[in-house]
Amino acid sequence: MKPLIATLLLCCGFAQAQDFPAGIYGHAYTAQAGEPVWNLRQDGDGLALIGNDGTAPVLLHNLSAAERAAFWQKMGWPAASSAAAQCAGNGDDLFCQVPKRVRAGISWLKDNGSDFFYYSEMAGVMEISRLPPR
Repeated sequence: MKPLIATLLLCCGFAQAQDFPAGIYGHAYTAQAGEPVWNLRQDGDGLALIGNDGTAPVLLHNLSAAERAAFWQKMGWPAASSAAAQCAGNGDDLFCQVPKRVRAGISWLKDNGSDFFYYSEMAGVMEISRLPPR
């Protein structure tokens, strides 16, 4: 991204990241369309990740700008685009929301229909969707 555009994104507030939104999320690889996979509930300053497997909740924290930038660098994505992302993770699981206009500049995400993705070392980058409350 050109320096002027990156400066505008960072200074003008319309691309500033906030906390990753709590909610129910799924992906296209479940047995039934719209099947919940993850439930992220607000827990203090972070989120509690509740899977459908009955295990205890796992705490996630909202990633700082430096943590998002480090992940973007690891993935080889345009550095300035991390400023517009909202991410929560714990080292094993990472959930991010990236606006469409920003995804367009990231080859791995540009064809996604959803603003959301999940990342883990095992799964890699997987498009996910926010599902309506049940």
